[in-house]
Amino acid sequence: MSPGADVKAIDALQDWHNALCVFRTEAVESLSSIAMEIRRAFDWIDEQAKSWHREVRQADDVVVQAKAELNQRKTPNFDGRIPDTSVQERNLARAKARKQFAEEQVEVCHKWKVRLPKMVNEEYEGTARRLGNFLEADVPVAIAHLNARIESLHNYLQVHPDRASPEATP
Repeated sequence: MSPGADVKAIDALQDWHNALCVFRTEAVESLSSIAMEIRRAFDWIDEQAKSWHREVRQADDVVVQAKAELNQRKTPNFDGRIPDTSVQERNLARAKARKQFAEEQVEVCHKWKVRLPKMVNEEYEGTARRLGNFLEADVPVAIAHLNARIESLHNYLQVHPDRASPEATP
């Protein structure tokens, strides 16, 4: 019977330690990346809202111009007849539709400006905060504990019991 423990799995513990370190690093980076993506989403919604507000103003100008062209076209010509206004009416209808679509998009942006912060707060922030705390507090403790155990096992393997102790000989 051989003295001492039969330690064979230090490499497996070291692999586990390394994997835990990699997991922590990648998880922290992922949380940072997600935070940046959320910030980008907020910025994108702001940019879209500004863009659609400009589009509403431009569409309003086009509506005013189309109305003026229609009114001008409705003026009787020199023989007293009113010319065909179907082209101007279609242009006015398109301009109004364009303006209405832009106004709807402004409203969509406004809804997302209100909805996204609530969604992030309710669905993400709490979980992300708990994971971040786990990664910053608990995982380093686990890594240090595992590292200490690996080191202890390496030290144990360095100790060689005396093979032939004079007192142990009969």
